[in-house]
Amino acid sequence: MKSRLYTILFLFIASIGYSQKVSIPKGASRIEVTSTLSDSTLYDIISFRLESLGFFIDQTGKEKDYLITESKKMDETISIKVIVTIQGNIAVFRGQGDAEILGHQYTNVPLAYKGSGSGLEKQGFLALNELVKKLSKTMGASSITYLMPTLDLSELDC
Repeated sequence: MKSRLYTILFLFIASIGYSQKVSIPKGASRIEVTSTLSDSTLYDIISFRLESLGFFIDQTGKEKDYLITESKKMDETISIKVIVTIQGNIAVFRGQGDAEILGHQYTNVPLAYKGSGSGLEKQGFLALNELVKKLSKTMGASSITYLMPTLDLSELDC
């Protein structure tokens, strides 16, 4: 009877932990996926999956350490370009967006989780996030972390 109770308790706690969503911190500009796969395997899987989802590869590193896709239209107004760097079993995704909004053309805008809910930066980042979630399911045991922009100390007046 006790072992059955412990089993039920364990499954309940495990399901709560598994179902919790990781919230995206305001200002996040990159998505890091840590994997158990080697760098070359990560590169091969990511490039194959991106192309199968319609993101054609535009540039690659000689050492298979980065790749950049061509822009792909995500909806009627926004197109995104995916930039991936791979090192030490970690793939870091970031993106740039293009859009025409109210007659104004925006190009190569860095994607980040900030701004208005319908703005290019935020909507593009949310599209990138959904893409990374799909890709991470094929990267073996993996975890996702959101990264903030790095601070350039040379810009500070100290």
